[in-house]
Amino acid sequence: MHYVAAVWIRTRTRRSRLPPGPVGLPVLGNVLEVPIKWTWRYFERLSGAYGPLVYLNMGGDHLLVLSNSRDAEELLGRRSLNYSSRPHLIYAGKYQSKDMRIVLLSYGRTFKRLRTAFHQMLQPKVVEAYENIQEIESAKLVYEMLLSPMEASRNCGRYSASLVFHLSYGKRLADDDKDLLSVQAILAGFVQDTYPGSHLVDMFPILDRLPDFLSPWRSEARRKHGAEAAFYQRLALEVKYAMDHGNADMECFAARLWEQRGKLELNVEELAYVAGAAFEAGTDTTTATILWFLMAMVLYPHTLAKAHAELDAVLGADGTVMPTFTHFDSLPYCTALTKEVFRWAPAAPGGFPHRSDEDDEYNGFKIPANTLVVPCIWTMHRNEDEFPDASVFDPDRFLDKSSLTRAESLTEGHYSFGFGRCPGQYLGSKTIWIAVTRLLWAFNISAKRNPKTGLPMTVDPDRCTYGMTTRPLDFPFDLSIRSANHAETIHNAWEVHK
Repeated sequence: MHYVAAVWIRTRTRRSRLPPGPVGLPVLGNVLEVPIKWTWRYFERLSGAYGPLVYLNMGGDHLLVLSNSRDAEELLGRRSLNYSSRPHLIYAGKYQSKDMRIVLLSYGRTFKRLRTAFHQMLQPKVVEAYENIQEIESAKLVYEMLLSPMEASRNCGRYSASLVFHLSYGKRLADDDKDLLSVQAILAGFVQDTYPGSHLVDMFPILDRLPDFLSPWRSEARRKHGAEAAFYQRLALEVKYAMDHGNADMECFAARLWEQRGKLELNVEELAYVAGAAFEAGTDTTTATILWFLMAMVLYPHTLAKAHAELDAVLGADGTVMPTFTHFDSLPYCTALTKEVFRWAPAAPGGFPHRSDEDDEYNGFKIPANTLVVPCIWTMHRNEDEFPDASVFDPDRFLDKSSLTRAESLTEGHYSFGFGRCPGQYLGSKTIWIAVTRLLWAFNISAKRNPKTGLPMTVDPDRCTYGMTTRPLDFPFDLSIRSANHAETIHNAWEVHK
């Protein structure tokens, strides 16, 4: 009896050093309490009950949810050396990716090599060289929206994938969508396979000790790796062939990697995965953000009217001049509106998890080694102290012209790109800005009306997908070209580029 009491006291003492959180069940802890759907809403409720630091026991594994940006900036930014690692996933990391996807690697030599390679492609000065490609692909986006406005989800998905394909491999996606469908299938599977609870072996690593005949999941993961590796290596080797046969100055991610392969110490499969990772990373979140933008325009039409007024004042109201990156510093409201889309509806509202490599102390609490640390972007963006009337879509909250004249300002003042060093934030934010600004310039975006009652049809932001990333489910809206001149300018722009 005394022994049981001693164990209980010791356990409570250890627990008291951890941040507050729900007690949970014996052994299982809080595993059964964390919902698979809309997890960020659950995290928001926890922060209201326990404060900005919430600890969860996930069957013996540690999970720390951060709901305040200051805490996230301290731990994931200033202390990033200890929090740069990602969750160690056996299915998706060890077998499906063979430890070549940087988003699943622990901090170490391999992580640093692959991160260096990734950063080489995405530094701000390098990203400036890609503006022409972004303008080409966004010209096609507005052209396709003009031709088929009710296929917004497909058009936005193709824009984001085609852009990153162009940047990664130096060529546009074929119109047959074969490569598009391949990468979308890879990405959809990967997102599913990395979602918490998708595979028992990630919750109970001891299962990895079982032989193959008792582990059909292992063969499945290896098959996926084979298909991914073959796809990404084909694309990378096509770039190498083009470089070796008359196109030595080819400008794309893969070409840069081939040029620096020796310095970066990359084998062919690693090189292919680094280039492929850029393709994956830029597809889903870009699509989601543009769809959230369209919804915001339906729900908050006065912001669209303000954007139209600014665009007409700068470019002329006759529709003969399409916005480009050269107009960036003259369109502060469009920039503020883009930033508000990032804040109002973050594409990854639950945040991407990090992992602590060593024990840490913060604000009097212990953070054990191997703790998953999740910055809940949704809760941070709903912080009324930082963002008054946070649930309202209001670009004016960012309208400080002195800070909206640099493209880098797109990533400031919100947390959609996470904490620490996000190598793709400058490319991603500019990709969305040019798409949003051109859609604003080209179209009237309004609520669809019920043909029987004449009343606006309901658009509900809570009708969305769930997972690591989220996007609105199909919703009713009307898209119409602003004038015949706008339509002609769009046609002419695409004729030049196609």
